[in-house]
Amino acid sequence: MDKLSYKTFVWPQNPTTYREEYIREPQYYTEDKTVYFDGMGEMKRIITGSGVFYGTDAFAQFQKLAALFEDAGAGNLEHPIWGIRYCYFTGLELTQEPKDNYVSYRFTFTGALNNGIVPK
Repeated sequence: MDKLSYKTFVWPQNPTTYREEYIREPQYYTEDKTVYFDGMGEMKRIITGSGVFYGTDAFAQFQKLAALFEDAGAGNLEHPIWGIRYCYFTGLELTQEPKDNYVSYRFTFTGALNNGIVPK
């Protein structure tokens, strides 16, 4: 199976979990101090996952991913089965103290429209 990738980073081992959540938030408007329902907002996609880096370069791999997290611009997250998702890298977490050859992590991406806007 191919590997998950985001911008220039290719996961050496695919994450253990990968989840996509689709959300629509109700939209409202106010007129004369009365709040009215205005329909459902655009679809928002939240992608989460977790995994481990292992081997002699495990911590170096995590550091590469963390450096990419600092790049605030949106990019393509490419899943080997589900395809390309244009999104922002919005969360990265170490889930335990790193070991010599083992780093456990969790990530979050938030889907964006083609123009880079994240739906409300």
